[in-house]
Amino acid sequence: MSGNKRKNWTKALTIVMLVTVTGAIIGCLTNVQEVKTDRVYLMSSAGSVLFDHGKHSRSAESCAQCHHDLYSATQATSCADCHDEGYVADEFNHARLKEAHNRDCSKCHEEAETVVKPTSCRTCHPGQQPSEAQTNSCLVCHDDDYTPDMLEHDEYLEVEEHTCLGCHTPQAVSQVYHTNCTSCHLETLPDRFTTPGGDVSCGACHLR
Repeated sequence: MSGNKRKNWTKALTIVMLVTVTGAIIGCLTNVQEVKTDRVYLMSSAGSVLFDHGKHSRSAESCAQCHHDLYSATQATSCADCHDEGYVADEFNHARLKEAHNRDCSKCHEEAETVVKPTSCRTCHPGQQPSEAQTNSCLVCHDDDYTPDMLEHDEYLEVEEHTCLGCHTPQAVSQVYHTNCTSCHLETLPDRFTTPGGDVSCGACHLR
């Protein structure tokens, strides 16, 4: 093979290799799909907490366990919207209904119209507890003749434009997290969230 032919052959082979490699790289880049994740960092002065919303939503009792102000307890969707006339909701308890609908409260409950979806728990829960009392005094709105036992809790909820915050004082955000998160973690994964001595391990949630 002459020198010119060898040079041409080498040049052609180099070009083919470059085109092949470039095509492979472009193919890999275009096939890369964005990985969706439900993970968010909850900012905290004690160290941020990595929170997996998807994982927690699958294991939580219901959406309303955290997003309790997003759903109306009194405005339930009619069962007839999805079921035939032979369906009787009374045959199922609330826990079984939640399981059947994958814990999605919106399957039965309408979203409260007057509530703006919060972007953070801090939207409603303050940074510090305003007072030790968890409920407001009835006398803030009522006269001295009023006593709480005049109405059942469900009857309070039926009062027009009545909200939870009308009676209840929202807990500080750190207290809410610690109360709800810690109790569940200690029950479900005690080995992961406790120290060898049995105390709560702050470092299991808070990243430094």
